[in-house]
Amino acid sequence: MATSAQQTWPRYDRLRFVLGQGDEGESAIVRDSLHAQGVQRVADCNGSADRLFAALDSEIVDLLVYDSDMHRERFVEVMQFVRRKARGRNPFVIIVATVNDSSTETVRRLVRAGVDDLIRKPVTGERLFDSVGKFMRGRKPFLVTHDYVGPSRRLDGRPEPPDKELLIQAPNTMRSRAIDGVSEAEVERIVEAAVANLRDKQLIACGARVDVLARRLLGSRKAAKGMIEGGEDAPATLDRIEAVAADLRDRCRGTPFERVGDLAKMVLALIDRIDRGSVSRATVEIQLLAKLAEAIHRALTVEREASQTIRDIAATIGHYTGEKH
Repeated sequence: MATSAQQTWPRYDRLRFVLGQGDEGESAIVRDSLHAQGVQRVADCNGSADRLFAALDSEIVDLLVYDSDMHRERFVEVMQFVRRKARGRNPFVIIVATVNDSSTETVRRLVRAGVDDLIRKPVTGERLFDSVGKFMRGRKPFLVTHDYVGPSRRLDGRPEPPDKELLIQAPNTMRSRAIDGVSEAEVERIVEAAVANLRDKQLIACGARVDVLARRLLGSRKAAKGMIEGGEDAPATLDRIEAVAADLRDRCRGTPFERVGDLAKMVLALIDRIDRGSVSRATVEIQLLAKLAEAIHRALTVEREASQTIRDIAATIGHYTGEKH
């Protein structure tokens, strides 16, 4: 027969936490406070990125408490590896960053990393469980862009909300396990469904970014009557288009959007052709680039099933560039 203690909710004993504190003494204090609340599964990676990834790869983790002053220059990169599903089973894990200071610069860095909350050091069990309780009640939707995944925050002064097409409802595995009593099989199903949605949104975000950059490049030429406006802006914009198109090509592999990947390859071929010539004379190539970018964006949003249209565009551009698909 189950004891009354086992039936107490929230069921903290069902949760999976990972600690990444650089200070062993502070890590022990946090771990002890978690155990005192009934949390049993606490993995400690001591701030090591490799051990962190190993812990996140092994199971669906609910909460990550990580020392943001460890790997300070790489913190954004490491957290976005998790958020963008490059590593780990749950890109929606609740991330609490611990910090020595909460200056504007630090907060901006943590926002770019995609964290859910920050706690000033030294960390106490009481403060941590304030955060746990807050996120059990609810969490922000996630924003997905070509280079960011994480809580949607309007800290850049823009009055308009983010594009709904790029928002995703983040699953809250901590609440599912501790309060809702969801089975482990169902937790896995919820996360897998959200991950599939995330990958879809990432494709859309990459396509939208290529489209915006290509239109900017084409528009600058029109405004300057055939001359690249701003001189060095054109090569820099081409570099950005190339990086996002390469990311899109790689993301399309093994998905229903292989044909969109073909269009991304065409974008890269056009950029290579421009690089081998003169940007200021690449009028036809830049026009084709803008058409390709528009086709990619439409194929990922408005005309998701227009596979024949994609094949026709790829064949046309391939004839011009010499690329066969």
